[in-house]
Amino acid sequence: MKQFIRNFRKQKTVGILNICSLSLGIMVSIIIGLWAFNELSFDDFHKNKDRMYRVVQNFDVGNEPVRAATAFKPLGELAEAEIPEIEQMCRVVVNRGEDGVAIQDIVHFDFVSIVTDHNFFSFFTFPLKEGEIKTAFSKPDNVIITESTANRYFPDENPIGKTVRYHGSDFTISAIMYDFPKNSHIQADMVFPLFKHFKDWGWDSSFSYDTYFVLSQNADIPAIEKKLSEINLANMSELLQNAKITTELEPLAEIHFSKTSAGFDSALRGNKDLLQTFISIAAIILIISCINFTNLSISTSFIRAKSIGIKKSQGAGKKQLVVEFYRETATYAIIAVLLGISLAMIAFPIFNTYTGSDIGIDFSSPRFYAFVGVLILLVTLIAGTFPAFQMTRFGIVETIKGKFKGKNMSVFQKILIIIQFTSSISLLIIVMFFAKQINQILSQDLGFDNKNIVYVNGWGAFGPNFKNLREELMKEPTIVDVAMKQYHLPLAMGNGLGATNEKTGNNFLLDMSQVSPNYFNFFGMEFIEGENPLILESESAATYCVLNETAVRLLGIEDPVNKPFNIISIGGSLAERAGQPFIIKGVIRDSYVKSLYQEPDPQMYLGLGRDDNNPIFFKIAGDPQRAISVIEKKWKELLPNVTFEYRFLDETYDAQYKTEINSKNILLFALVITILITVAGLYAMIFYSTQRRIKEIGIRKINGATIPNLLLLLNKDIVVWVILSFVIACPLSYLFIDNWLKSFVIKTPLSIWIFAIAGFMSIAIALLTVCYQTWKSANMNPVDAIKIE
Repeated sequence: MKQFIRNFRKQKTVGILNICSLSLGIMVSIIIGLWAFNELSFDDFHKNKDRMYRVVQNFDVGNEPVRAATAFKPLGELAEAEIPEIEQMCRVVVNRGEDGVAIQDIVHFDFVSIVTDHNFFSFFTFPLKEGEIKTAFSKPDNVIITESTANRYFPDENPIGKTVRYHGSDFTISAIMYDFPKNSHIQADMVFPLFKHFKDWGWDSSFSYDTYFVLSQNADIPAIEKKLSEINLANMSELLQNAKITTELEPLAEIHFSKTSAGFDSALRGNKDLLQTFISIAAIILIISCINFTNLSISTSFIRAKSIGIKKSQGAGKKQLVVEFYRETATYAIIAVLLGISLAMIAFPIFNTYTGSDIGIDFSSPRFYAFVGVLILLVTLIAGTFPAFQMTRFGIVETIKGKFKGKNMSVFQKILIIIQFTSSISLLIIVMFFAKQINQILSQDLGFDNKNIVYVNGWGAFGPNFKNLREELMKEPTIVDVAMKQYHLPLAMGNGLGATNEKTGNNFLLDMSQVSPNYFNFFGMEFIEGENPLILESESAATYCVLNETAVRLLGIEDPVNKPFNIISIGGSLAERAGQPFIIKGVIRDSYVKSLYQEPDPQMYLGLGRDDNNPIFFKIAGDPQRAISVIEKKWKELLPNVTFEYRFLDETYDAQYKTEINSKNILLFALVITILITVAGLYAMIFYSTQRRIKEIGIRKINGATIPNLLLLLNKDIVVWVILSFVIACPLSYLFIDNWLKSFVIKTPLSIWIFAIAGFMSIAIALLTVCYQTWKSANMNPVDAIKIE
C-alpha cells in the first residue's frame, strides 16, 4: 500500500483518471451483470423446474405463421389422461384488467388476475404468507391474493374471509401469498380457480389456456409432442386441422426468452438479443477502461522509470517487479470497485425505470461478492499485464541516470486507442439510428388516426344503449365523436375466423372486429371501394361486411364489392354461421392497427353484436381535461361504485415500442460513459506525450516552425486514429443496425449522413480534447522549453 501511495502522489492526474475510468466501467459491469443474472435466473426457484414444460403450438394459416403459447382447455386434461409421462398438469388464463373485481363494493380494473386449476400452488412453487396450500385453494369459491394487493385494498384489516366479486361470482379470500417473484414469467395480483365458463369451455371456445406439464424423468419429449399434435388434430376445428399445426414442449427455463407471437403469450418476456447486446456493451466499456489504464501507465512510464532502475540495481528480479505492479493494479481495481458500487447504487433507479426491472445490490448474496471478485481479477489481468511486462524491461543505467524519457507510442498502444475510438463511434452511430428508427415509428402514417383519442373500458350501465350514451356525451363541444369496438382494442387480436381462397384452396385467418357504424369515420379509415354498410339497419345488413385490402387479396376476389365469401369458424364467435356467406360491401385501405412489427393482417368488420363491456373511444378537440371530466361525471352518475380509468390511445400504441425507446436511452448513457472514458484517457495521454516532446518543439520553433505547423504535427496522429476507427466502425455498426431493423416492417433508411455526422463529431471531440494541451505546448517560449528539458 505504501508503494501505491508513493506512486499515486507522483502521478495524481493519471491515478485519478485511472480510478474514475475504471469505476465507470465497473459501474456499468455491475448494473448489466446483475440485470443479466436476474434475466437468466427466471423461474429457477420452482421445485420441479428441470421437468416443467409449457405447450407451444405452431400454426400456418396462410397469411402469417403463428407461434402460440396458448391452447384450448381440453388439451391439458386429455393429455394428462392419455400420456403416462405427464405427472402433473396445470392451466392458467391471464386477465390484464379487462374485467373488474368488486372489493368492498368498489369495482377496480387496475390489476392482473389469473384463473387456474386447483393444483396451481402444488404445481408451481409460490409460497403463501398466510394460509395452508393444501386447504386454501380447495374450494371452488376460494381466491388467493398477493401481499401487495392485501396491503393496497385492506390496509388496516385482515382480508382473509372477505368477499370479492368477479365475473358475477362471489369468492372468499382464503389465503395471502407472497408477491410473485420479479423473476417469474407469471405475474398476477389475484389467483382464482377455474369457474363458470372458464371451467366449461371446450374445443370451440377461448384459445387462451397456458398449459403446463411436469414430466417424468427421462420422458421422451418428441413422442409426447407427437401425441399432443394428434390430440389437437383429432378435436380442433376444420380450419386448424388443415393449418399444419405442430405442438412443442417449451422448457420452463426458455419461457422468458420465448419467440412466441406477442398476441398469443401472456408471459412476462425478456429480449435475449437485447440482453446479449447490453452484456457486449458492458464488456466493451470495461475493456475500454482497462485500455485507458494500460495506455496511461505506459505513457507515464518515464515518471517512475528511476525507481524501477534502483530496484533492479538492488537485485529485484523481473518476476518480483511484475507481481508488485499487479498488486498496484489490483489496488486501483479495488478502489474503483468500491466507487463503482456506489455509482451503481445511484444509477440503479434510473436503469430499473428504463428496463422495467427491480434490480439492486444484495450485500448478503455470496454470488454478488463472487461477481465482484471476478471483476477485480479481470481488471487486474486485463489492465495490468502489458504495462507490468513492458515497464520491467527498462535498462538499469539509463533509468538511474534519469535519461529515460519513455518511448514513442508502440503499435500496440495505437491499436488500443483505435479500439477505443471504434467502440465510441460504433455506439454513436447505433444510438443515432435507434433514435431515427423510433422517431420513424412514432411519426409513421398508420393508415388510421389514433391521436386525440381517449378510451375507457365500458362496464355495467356505461356502454349499453350506446346510441343514447353517444348522443348525450357529444353535446359537450370538446367531444367530437364516440365509437365502440367489441371485446378488444384495435391493436389486439379480436376473433379469429377462417376463410378460403376459392382459386387456390388456401385457408387463412381473418381478424374479425365488430364495431359501431361510425367506426371508420372516427378513425379516419379510408374506403377505396364500396361504402360503409354498417349504417344500415335492415335484417339483411347482418350479412354485410367490410374487408381490408389484405383480406381481399388473400381471398383472390376481383371487383369484390357485393361478392360473397364463406367463413370457417374456429370456435366461439359466429360458430353458428360457419359456412354461411357474407357479402362484401366495402374495402378499406390497409392500416397498421396492430404494430409496425408485422404487415397489416386481413381484417373483417361487422356491426356490433353487443354494446356492453366493450372499449369506448372518444375523439377530443380542445381541452382534453374538460372532455375527460364530462366523461367521468357521466361514469360516476351511472357507476358510483366503480373506479373511473381512462387512457390515451396514442400512448397505448407508443407503449408497444417501450423496449426500443428505453434501449435507446440506455445506449445513450453507455455512449456518454464510453466517450468520457476515452476523452479522459486521451487527454492525459496527450498531456504526457507532449511533455516528452517539449525539447523537440522548442528546437522546431527556433528553426522556424509556425504555430499551425506545430499544431498539425501534434494533432495529425489523432486525426489518423479517428479516421481509421471510423472506417472500422462503419461496417460493424451497419451489420448490427441491419440485423436489428429486420424485426420491423417499417424501417428507417440507413442514411449515409448519420455515418458522416458520427465521423465529424468523433474528430471534433478528439481535437477539442487535445487542442488545449497541444496549443499550450506549441505556444511555449522555445528557450523555456529547452531549459525545462
